[in-house]
Amino acid sequence: MEIQKLPNSFFRKHPLEKLSFARFSFFKLAELKPGAIATLYSNEMAQLLTQERKEYIAAENERIRKLETAEEVIAAIRKEKESLCFDALIRRALELEDTVLPLLLRRYQTSNLERFIETAGNIFAHADIKYSEALFSEYDSIRAPYARAQACIVFAAKGMKQTIPLLVREVDKLGRIEDREYHSDLSQAPLLALYVLHNRAI
Repeated sequence: MEIQKLPNSFFRKHPLEKLSFARFSFFKLAELKPGAIATLYSNEMAQLLTQERKEYIAAENERIRKLETAEEVIAAIRKEKESLCFDALIRRALELEDTVLPLLLRRYQTSNLERFIETAGNIFAHADIKYSEALFSEYDSIRAPYARAQACIVFAAKGMKQTIPLLVREVDKLGRIEDREYHSDLSQAPLLALYVLHNRAI
């Protein structure tokens, strides 16, 4: 079924914020490929770190590379504190995506851990599109507003135009949420996705 495009008046009425978590999230999902942070670390950042932290990162990344089960990968995503190790976690999850992604989808629906939600979004954005389509199918079961917002960014990164009616609904629904302790207006996520899916400049 063809999805009807939104009129220009919708976008005039709903401008994008110049600075928002949605823009930053979309950049991470759409532009930063798995391994990009590792390359940046090896080329630029390592010289700025203490020897102790470099040794910790090396040991932690080696541990992550040896993870074998979906449960181990999910637990590591939930518990990891070192920001420079999340790239290794994303790559390992994608290497094991046939077993990791189904479990990740279930845990994503109930999690309210910000770092877990962001990392899961990155994994969905680079995994087989069938998992993003499953995320779309289960969208109404996602409890945390921030997780719903990140899912909207995933739909944009995957070019999923079938999500447009849901995104329109979420612009209004997420816009009514009062708890914005950590983020700007959550409705910017589905709105940015609509801009992307209508090939509008962001």
